[in-house]
Amino acid sequence: MAKRSLVLLYAAFAALAFFVYGPALHGEFLSDDAGYLTTNPYTQSLTPGSVRVILDPWGDAAAFTGNYAPVHLLAEAARWRVFGTHTTGYHVVNVLGHALCALLLVPLLRRSGLSREVSVFGGLFFLLHPALAEVVAWISQLKTILCLMLGLGALLLHPRRPALAAALFVLAILAKASAAFALPPAAYFAWRRSQLPESEPPRWGWLAVWALAFVLYSSPQIFAFQKAAESPPQLGADAAESLRTVVAIGARYLAMAATSYGASAFQHPPAARSPLDPWWLAGLALGAGIAIRFVRTLRKRHEEAGYWIWAAAGYAPISQLFPFLYPMADRYLYVVLPGLLGAIALAATRFESRVATTGEAPARAPWHSAAAAAMACAVLLGFAVRTHARAAVFRNNTTLMLDSALHYPQGLSANLLRAQGAAQAGDAAGAAEAIDRAAALGFDSFFVAETDPALAPVRQDPRVRAAIGELAGRWIEVAKRRGYAAPRMLLLWAQAHQVRGEWPEAEAVLERALEAPGPLEPELRKQLEEVRQRRAQADRKQLEPPR
Repeated sequence: MAKRSLVLLYAAFAALAFFVYGPALHGEFLSDDAGYLTTNPYTQSLTPGSVRVILDPWGDAAAFTGNYAPVHLLAEAARWRVFGTHTTGYHVVNVLGHALCALLLVPLLRRSGLSREVSVFGGLFFLLHPALAEVVAWISQLKTILCLMLGLGALLLHPRRPALAAALFVLAILAKASAAFALPPAAYFAWRRSQLPESEPPRWGWLAVWALAFVLYSSPQIFAFQKAAESPPQLGADAAESLRTVVAIGARYLAMAATSYGASAFQHPPAARSPLDPWWLAGLALGAGIAIRFVRTLRKRHEEAGYWIWAAAGYAPISQLFPFLYPMADRYLYVVLPGLLGAIALAATRFESRVATTGEAPARAPWHSAAAAAMACAVLLGFAVRTHARAAVFRNNTTLMLDSALHYPQGLSANLLRAQGAAQAGDAAGAAEAIDRAAALGFDSFFVAETDPALAPVRQDPRVRAAIGELAGRWIEVAKRRGYAAPRMLLLWAQAHQVRGEWPEAEAVLERALEAPGPLEPELRKQLEEVRQRRAQADRKQLEPPR
């Protein structure tokens, strides 16, 4: 496409995105935004020292967030320098980045042989998809936008400017590990082009640079992730149930990709306990159909196979073969959806072409084209309306939890809301029971329960203290198993011991944290002084004679 056409198309995409995401433009910092912005000492001070720590593959910045993603952290540091605590600017950047991702998808689809109209529709489908509201409206999900934006740029540039493409791929994986999705389809597209008559030799050397960069990146990323990763429960009661649930989740993602059905904050779908579970059966059927289609297109060296590879590469890390605390999330669809769009659009185009050439149907009449255009517009209008509504969900943490509880009334968020409601009613037993149910679903964030103002009316009740202490104990066990060493994690570790009244253990952990001074040193010293005072009080109380 001509440069001018792309500029005009981007302006249209951006204007449409701003209108659709209007309700989220003044939304607050949410959930994980704290770890990346509001409590992150490395992104709040853009200095040579903080930049060095952010770039260090084994440094505290990576351990602080549980990911080695220096491109993302540097971008957040720059945004914090410009916008501070005013969230509107962050949202504007996310919307503009999302519109650019949608734009880059258009020439990529065009290069694959799709018509201009179908390619633009694909870009609009991505731009307006309701499930992607979680990425666009959640401030720190800039990492996902950057990873796809740079990955798309690498795929577009590789054939003609392989050095620049390799640089973009490196930047993409340094924004988020999910950018690895781009390597398999890039290799397939290069191989396919090499099979065409009079084609240039593929740039395998540059793709080897992609692969080497990913291998080198993997070690610090795995190290950082293991140091801060949560320890979620198994998906099912046994291996068979877990497998059924994995397949069922795949079907749920496909349904969400096609229709946006099931989009929700903090997803917690139930396990597929029965062999007759409809999502499990649908997953089997859809998975088999996709596998058959992929093998056929691969054998015929069709472009379509590359997009199925893209979708599979994007889905593999979130397939729940290694469970997450929340087994599904709308944002995980962000890098998978373009692959699905390309594969399905190419499949539909090939089917239409085959029908036309075999004479099985009359040539497309003008009314037929008008009907297809009207249907496409109806789909996009429906998506725009639903995305506008989904954007409003991301105003604050309360609206997020309410949305999750609405879709998953037995899920983790619903139980936390029940605990808050019981606390406000003075029902300590009900609050403790709801906290225990959340714990059974994998919740171990004792610091959330310990600081939530809604739990204040009953927080000192022995039953609630016992429930929060159990959360802290679970967190300590995970910390010991994973060997947390980053100052932030050691601070939380010490706080967990404080919740349980384990003052000597808390003091030892804080002293260990202070062995490596950093931005958290003032907070660590303050905590250590308080712990020593509390320990001294506890020791004096033990020495007092009984009355």
